[in-house]
Amino acid sequence: MSLDPPRIIIPDCDPKQFEKIISVNSRFLQMSLIKGQLEIMPPLPFHIESSAEKLQIIGQVGCWCDDNKNLVGIPSSSQGGFRLLKLEDPNYPNKHTVLSPGCAVVLKPRWDSLTDEAQKVSFPPVTPNFIIELYSRYDYVQNLHQKMVQWVNAGVDEAISINLNIDPTEIRIYSFNPEANKVVWQTMKDPVEVRSQVLEGFVLNMEKVRMYKK
Repeated sequence: MSLDPPRIIIPDCDPKQFEKIISVNSRFLQMSLIKGQLEIMPPLPFHIESSAEKLQIIGQVGCWCDDNKNLVGIPSSSQGGFRLLKLEDPNYPNKHTVLSPGCAVVLKPRWDSLTDEAQKVSFPPVTPNFIIELYSRYDYVQNLHQKMVQWVNAGVDEAISINLNIDPTEIRIYSFNPEANKVVWQTMKDPVEVRSQVLEGFVLNMEKVRMYKK
């Protein structure tokens, strides 16, 4: 059963404060910055199954990146974060928006559009082309859904959420529909594999992701 864990909200957190806070606490807390408002998720109980599932997802994406180095700008895990300019208000330049993906890939053309200096900052001002988010046992479904919509509104081409905590397993693939001018998603129930429309030739093997699930 998904719960809605309490979050700590700190308004008016400037970029320098955010970097200092996350540099000290990033190993213990999940944090995001939404238009200058810092949201902190307290530590949650550890589940070895979730760790194995995340490792499988990151490993499969990592193998694709290794095999397609000519296409990849930079991959990232939840330890990395991106500044999402499309979600910011230009009238408030110090109110940044930074999100961390479960797993992400920025393709080479998008990454190379940054200056060398921008590529080296803590939270590069670029939106991944592709992200995957895995529900934990403690995620509130609506919160993660909103985060997926945020990712796509920020410019992510393909955002995949994976919920292994329900039977059957549910996969949602989010994208932006220009004709409808809104974020849309496709739902899959207990798929054997998930084929990406953005990472050429990438197929997420769901049987391997679920192999330690009981």
